Amino acid sequence: MSDNTITSSAINLPIELWNGTTSDGKPNLLGRFLYLCWRIDWQLHATPFNSNMPNIVQEYSGDFKPGFTKGVVSGLSQAWLHLSKLTVAEKSFEELSEGCRTEGAEERFIPMAPALRWFWMGLENDLRAAEAKKWLVAIGWGEILKQAEGRDTAMQRVLAGHAVSYGSFIEEKPEYTTAKQKADARFIEDMQNWQRSGMKDHRPELKDYQPQVCHAAA
Repeated sequence: MSDNTITSSAINLPIELWNGTTSDGKPNLLGRFLYLCWRIDWQLHATPFNSNMPNIVQEYSGDFKPGFTKGVVSGLSQAWLHLSKLTVAEKSFEELSEGCRTEGAEERFIPMAPALRWFWMGLENDLRAAEAKKWLVAIGWGEILKQAEGRDTAMQRVLAGHAVSYGSFIEEKPEYTTAKQKADARFIEDMQNWQRSGMKDHRPELKDYQPQVCHAAA
C-alpha cells in the first residue's frame, strides 16, 4: 500500500481513511520530514547560538533520498518562525489522537497542508534557503503536500465525530460506516421506487440522506 492511499478494510473491519506509514511499517515522507522539523526546532530552542547541526545531518540524513547536508539544515533553520508553525500544527494533530486528546483540542487544530505552504513561502523569500528548497523538491515536496492534504481531509472526519485518530492512522467509526451504508441502501431503494412510479413527484437526492447518517451515527 502506498504512503497516502485511502483504502477500505475487509467487511466488518473499520474503513481506513489515512495511514501515515509505508508498506514496511516506517513513517511516510510527511512523517519523516515533520520529525526532522521537530529535531531542528528543538535544537534551535535548546542552543540557538551553538546548534550543533552536523549531528542532525549524521543522525537523520539517511532517512531521505537524497540525503541532506549541513547547508540544507542551515537553510531550513533560516525559516525557523515558519518551521515552528509546522511543529505547532503537528502538536495540534497529536492532541486529537485517541488516548492523547486534550481539552479544547478541536478548536486548536491547525491543518498541515496550509502550514506547509506558508513554510515554503518563507523559504522562497530567503536566498539563504536556496539549497534547502532544491533538496525539498528532490525528495518530493509535492508528495509531502499530497500526504498532508490527505491527512487534513481525514481529520475533518475526526472533527465531525465520524472517525477516530490513532496518530499514525485514522479510521472511520464503525457506527458511522454502518449508518452510511444503510442510508445508501435507502437511497437506492427510493430511487428504484421513484423510477417504477414513472418518475413522478420529488426525485430522491443523495445529499438529502446525509443528515440521516449524521443523526444515526451520533
